[in-house]
Amino acid sequence: MVMKMKNNSKTQATTFASGLCFEKVVWIFIICCITGFIVETIWCFIRHGYIESRKSLVYGPLSVAYGMGGVILTLVLYKLKDAQMWKIFLTAFIVGTVTEYICSLGQEIVFGSVAWDYSNVPLNINGRVCLLYSLFWGVLGIGWIKVLYPFMSTIIEKIPIHIGTILTWAFIVFFVFDAFLSATAALRMDARTKEIPPANHYEVFLDNHFDDERMHKIYANSKNVKS
Repeated sequence: MVMKMKNNSKTQATTFASGLCFEKVVWIFIICCITGFIVETIWCFIRHGYIESRKSLVYGPLSVAYGMGGVILTLVLYKLKDAQMWKIFLTAFIVGTVTEYICSLGQEIVFGSVAWDYSNVPLNINGRVCLLYSLFWGVLGIGWIKVLYPFMSTIIEKIPIHIGTILTWAFIVFFVFDAFLSATAALRMDARTKEIPPANHYEVFLDNHFDDERMHKIYANSKNVKS
């Protein structure tokens, strides 16, 4: 027992993001954000025949919904990785559906827009979630915890500790800045639709650098739902 504990301690000391830890979660988020952006861009091209911005923030190829999905699936399913398939499927089905609904509702309440609408898909709830995509969540959950997460975890742990730590915190600082700028720019765009003039120098800066034309290009897939 003592030897096992020493081995685990040695592994953690020589391996970056060993096990399920904060750094591992951050890198899962990064990988899923970038992968989601790429997938959405390719899917848009295949379906519509043109390239369109599918990112969530004003800077960087990041799709935050995918990043959140990856993190939530990891945290929820990690202890179920050896459970029966139906338990993993049902858990991912429920958690994925609830997460998707909350994200859609939150975006509408805060920014007055939605990034997806399933109103024309059978068995939907307020156009925010539908049975088809909930089933996808269930299937994805199985594939995630059985195949994708173990593969990604192995790759992440091969990053040199010093480099991994620096990149982790560099991303966190960048993400906080990017998220704040993106959120305030979106709120300012919503205010402009209501003909509310800028109240300070920062809002003037947003009007000048993130006008409606630029914001519509960045969030080409979002639709305003407020009058």
